[in-house]
Amino acid sequence: MHVKSGVENPRILLLSKPSRGADPRFTVSNEHLVTSLPKSAVTAWSHGGGASCHGLLCFDDLHHGGTYLLNPLTREIVSLSSVGPCKRWLQRRIAIGVDHLTSRYKILRMSSFIGKDRKICSMRAEVLDQGSRSWRDIASVPPCLHLGKPVFTAGSIHSIVTGAGIRVPRILSFDLAKEEFARTPSPEFCEASLVDLRGVLGLVDGSHQESHDVWVMEESGVWVKKYRIPLRLPWRVNSHRFAFFLGCGGRKMVLMLLRSVLSYDPATDELEYVQRGGASLERLIGSITVSLISPAKLWNADKVLPSVGLRE
Repeated sequence: MHVKSGVENPRILLLSKPSRGADPRFTVSNEHLVTSLPKSAVTAWSHGGGASCHGLLCFDDLHHGGTYLLNPLTREIVSLSSVGPCKRWLQRRIAIGVDHLTSRYKILRMSSFIGKDRKICSMRAEVLDQGSRSWRDIASVPPCLHLGKPVFTAGSIHSIVTGAGIRVPRILSFDLAKEEFARTPSPEFCEASLVDLRGVLGLVDGSHQESHDVWVMEESGVWVKKYRIPLRLPWRVNSHRFAFFLGCGGRKMVLMLLRSVLSYDPATDELEYVQRGGASLERLIGSITVSLISPAKLWNADKVLPSVGLRE
């Protein structure tokens, strides 16, 4: 089965934990998708890290073992494979994307084993092909796992490499067709994050007090500064470092500041509230394509996890 969605439109995904005895939260607008996690996913979600691609969320349960695929629009969730619980000192990262040559999904899992001296002994990278139940090792491995949130655009998975000993953060990209890691040139920055800007790789420079600069990488590989989001806020804060760019929701750009969600309209240069702080949001995922893709059909899953019935 090749990638084909029923609906495609970028929105900002806001996820919350389900409330006992209450109906699941669900709101869809031109800019946002607000929904509750299926109860069967709460434990796995709280113990793992995740990534998104074309309307699907993929996450690892590092505590119990297992890889899960969730469509937050339909709330369909499947378990793709079963792996052993995380060993001591084992670090793991997961990402998902689409091979541009085959138009089929691949899930990337990166692991590092740290010895008793807390130094990295070995690195490992594995791929789970669409429809497969077996991970396969690949030759190319990342230099480390000090990686920011993975972002999929144009056939590659991108992350910012940070951590001790790295003076200037850099971008590491994984080509899903070649199955190779390589560095992607980028502007120099100190505080930045990667985002999917409607299918194009974007970089948000958050080092300025008065604004966020949004850079876009063109097909030629050249970075161009496209937008400057003014942080003209209705209240005073000591630092704009608490502002995080989430992505695109419709024609607007959305960021989070101190648990409040704000949207910026490039056409009008206006910044406004979407949601004020204090709401119980488990995670703000960022920009996601609303889609009717079925995780079970993609991976030929014979069992779909229930949306109710909290896993213990």
